[in-house]
Amino acid sequence: MRGYSLIEWLIALAITAGLGALSMPLFKQQTESLLLQQASSRWLSYLNQVKAKARRAEASMTADLVPLEGRSKVFELATESTYSSTNPLIFYGYSGGAAPGHIRIMNESNTVKVFISSKGRIRSCISHGSALPGLPLC
Repeated sequence: MRGYSLIEWLIALAITAGLGALSMPLFKQQTESLLLQQASSRWLSYLNQVKAKARRAEASMTADLVPLEGRSKVFELATESTYSSTNPLIFYGYSGGAAPGHIRIMNESNTVKVFISSKGRIRSCISHGSALPGLPLC
């Protein structure tokens, strides 16, 4: 059995390093896409919980949008919405209706919108960027 020479090891190392360098942009893009999907799912889950609480209590309930906006900054995602302190997101009791609007979650390459209709329907879609699994285009 013959041992490998130093040149063979260096060639193997160079090929491995080259393949690693080529795959880094794809890895970064996949990571950003997964974080965007995670943020979108977190928003959908939270809003559906607030809607369910309002329906159970048969009373109007205001969704607090600040906690999720703050956490999304950890993942370098920007969050904007059509809601404000003067125009809050309110779910109206038993009917499940809501103040219509949307929340945009953005990173460098994609934008996901979470829509809330006046009937209380909550959905998300990609409004800008490449397709992500599980999220339709707007």
